[in-house]
Amino acid sequence: MATFVCIHGAFQGGWVWREVAKALAALGHEALAPTLSGCGHLAHAQGPGLGLATYVLDVEQFFELEDLEEAILVGHSYSGIVCAGALAGIAPRLAGLIYVDALLPKAGDSFTGMAGEPFRAMLDARVRDGWQVLPWDAPLFGVAGDARESWFLSRLFPFPLAGFTDPTPGEAPAWPAKRHYVRCVANPNPMLAANAARAEAAGFAMQAMDAGHCPQITAPVELARVLAAIAETIVAA
Repeated sequence: MATFVCIHGAFQGGWVWREVAKALAALGHEALAPTLSGCGHLAHAQGPGLGLATYVLDVEQFFELEDLEEAILVGHSYSGIVCAGALAGIAPRLAGLIYVDALLPKAGDSFTGMAGEPFRAMLDARVRDGWQVLPWDAPLFGVAGDARESWFLSRLFPFPLAGFTDPTPGEAPAWPAKRHYVRCVANPNPMLAANAARAEAAGFAMQAMDAGHCPQITAPVELARVLAAIAETIVAA
């Protein structure tokens, strides 16, 4: 049995992994899905002091307080930056790392810096009260037209602007030896395609999945099977 720790992306919460966790449990695995500070059911506690450093600490403390050992960290989309920042602190507790259509930062990279000017213009248009960002529309999440689109969108909350503009802390991310990248090939976003290429260059084992950007919503059972198959290679390696 593998233990997965699945970290959600911007605007979301641990709830986004619910169906994946059920499917992994049916395959004999355990999936934990913490909610980052100020997100999901903790949105009432959001404030202008939240940013990337808080999310990194969330992950580090979750691993420590849950007494996790030999866990597989799963990062999706924005949380690729969070996971990268947490790697140094949780490395002794990790069996491996799986990125699902996630950002692969270098030291000092921010989400906005990696995304470029068109994203920055979209971000500026969605800023509220100087420190919050309103959620993207359905197409950017890859859920447009899916049966669960309305359900997904109804559970999104604004996200701190600092989460997008803060630089990745520390030195170069200490990628673990057992690292995998799942590229959702139905997602045409050039930034994610560029990050997949960066992952391949960084020695990640690559796998393609015929899904949009949020397979944990649109194809949770298939994603669970992909994660379980990768876990077998991590444990066997």
